[in-house]
Amino acid sequence: MVSRERRVSLSPTEKYQHAISARRKFRAIVKLIIANLNWLQEIEDEKLGDNVKKNIMVLTRKKGKKSILTLQDKSLLNKPLHLRTEEEKAHLRKILGNIKYFRRYPSSIKDELPSIMLFNFFGPNRVILRQNYEPENFYIILTGEVLVSRMYYDRLLKKEVSKDLVVMGPGNVFGEVALVHDINRIATVTTLEASEFLYIRRDDFDRVLKSTVAEQWAKIEENLSWFPYFQNWTAEEIREACILARQTFFEPEQIVLSTAGGHQDCIYFVTKGRCYLIEHITIKTVYKKGIPHYSLIEETEEQDDRIAKTVYKDIKSLYRKEASHMQLGELRHSLRPPISTSRPSLRPSYVFPQVRMHFMNVCTFRKMACFNVGESLKNRIIVSAAKTECLLLPRYFLMEKAMLTFRSIEHFLTHNIPNTATIFAKFLEDRKWNEYKHKLVDEILSQKKKSTNNNIHNVPYMIRLCEDLGEI
Repeated sequence: MVSRERRVSLSPTEKYQHAISARRKFRAIVKLIIANLNWLQEIEDEKLGDNVKKNIMVLTRKKGKKSILTLQDKSLLNKPLHLRTEEEKAHLRKILGNIKYFRRYPSSIKDELPSIMLFNFFGPNRVILRQNYEPENFYIILTGEVLVSRMYYDRLLKKEVSKDLVVMGPGNVFGEVALVHDINRIATVTTLEASEFLYIRRDDFDRVLKSTVAEQWAKIEENLSWFPYFQNWTAEEIREACILARQTFFEPEQIVLSTAGGHQDCIYFVTKGRCYLIEHITIKTVYKKGIPHYSLIEETEEQDDRIAKTVYKDIKSLYRKEASHMQLGELRHSLRPPISTSRPSLRPSYVFPQVRMHFMNVCTFRKMACFNVGESLKNRIIVSAAKTECLLLPRYFLMEKAMLTFRSIEHFLTHNIPNTATIFAKFLEDRKWNEYKHKLVDEILSQKKKSTNNNIHNVPYMIRLCEDLGEI
């Protein structure tokens, strides 16, 4: 601030420059306040008052996805790093350590996060990173969406054109590629809507996170090297694949993919664990003279969405009965007999026609398998059978780089995974076999016991040895 005496002694030119400078500072402060109004004025923090116009704005405002951070948390993350107290750092440690991206990080890194993490907000259509620029920060998306695009030279058009690569949402990170490899930005990132970010500056990233992120990057490259589809790719193509790749982890009995959930635009590569492909079919049972007759009811697309909520009721019994085996990268069907979680009685005295949904374990995807290449998922879901890790890559990217390879995989899956008609035929075969077994057992038990002259000494010695094995 310029003192009053100093102002009196200023020349007219200096007074004018001082006024311009003060006006610019005021405008900068106003712009900063406006830019932060979106996260400063959260709807849950606003209460209705006497101002009717304001009340209407509060009630009718479009409410987006709620941030995992409160207004107090954001204020702390906006506070200069050197001014944060130990109590504030302890509070931030609990919050930042529970962010999904950092859950698998060691405690030593989580302890450093409150001292290096910052918060920022950007409105729609803001460029966060620009291709070929020097890297400065590493970003984590809290809310909103961003578009990753890249400029390249089109030989046909003979000019530079922009190509959209992928849309990222909450939980995704970006900016680490250039920081890990010490290169300029390889893509441009633009906000599609108002978005909130956590970010770490380059010096802090190099000191705390670079080695760990480099290990994760190396693991993705190693996982890609397991699959023969990427063996002839160039180093640049592998790096581009690593940029777009996402590692996802699934707990047992978790739905991995369905027509109503999961990343439907990505191809899944199983790197650990196994997944079941389960089909749900609706079967009508009509009894004629005590004999059941089954007919398949085709479901509409609207009915297909309900599977995500109903499958958990029967999934555990399905796992216990799972008998399929599979070599690496190969499918082996477990359809004889197919596993059904709802079985009506085989010999009811009289019942009305029944319509039930049955779950069939079609096949198992183990390590080195891939799915969602283009095969149909109608009336089907994919569920993790154990702790499973998958590597996800955008389908458009893989089709662009190796269309013939992945079209062949799609053709293989389509022709080797049984269709609904085959599954229903196996269902009928299983029902007939079960009915025959029950009938045979009843006939044997109904026969009168007859005395025979046979004893243990009449049974061959080799049969007596094998009897306890349970494999006769």
